[in-house]
Amino acid sequence: MRSTAKKTESIKRPASAKVMDEAIDLAIEGSSPYPERAAFIDADTASAGHEIKRAADEGLPVVLVAADGSSHVLMPEAAAR
Repeated sequence: MRSTAKKTESIKRPASAKVMDEAIDLAIEGSSPYPERAAFIDADTASAGHEIKRAADEGLPVVLVAADGSSHVLMPEAAAR
């Protein structure tokens, strides 16, 4: 069982997952800086453009997250123009 815990700890979580977890905690506290229903997307992945387009097509805001954990919010209104 101990080796399973080590494997789980060694799995690197994407920056977007970490930021999304923080956003959930802040939303529970009532102080999230992110829009509701936002799609959290890793900026450094090959599929980022496709994921941004899909979210925009669905009218969802995007939180684009860099590997260092910094983020930028893209609103669907701006993407639709």
